[in-house]
Amino acid sequence: MQKALIRHLRCILGLSQQELSKRVGVHQSVISRIESGETTLKKETEEKLLKVFSDEGISMQDIVLLQGVFASRETKGER
Repeated sequence: MQKALIRHLRCILGLSQQELSKRVGVHQSVISRIESGETTLKKETEEKLLKVFSDEGISMQDIVLLQGVFASRETKGER
């Protein structure tokens, strides 16, 4: 999952990094480093993020679609 997508989904849900980190079970700094690209997203953390997003009504299908949009934007140099 791309860093921009994680930040975008978090904002759509109206969650702060702190709120998301509590729900995922990691420190807020982990979410910050993931969103800034300073660290890679661990599989376990990604699964927990997907669970939070799913619990909030964002389906895996939605996420796959948005990943395609964000990948396309990155390819075109947009951010």
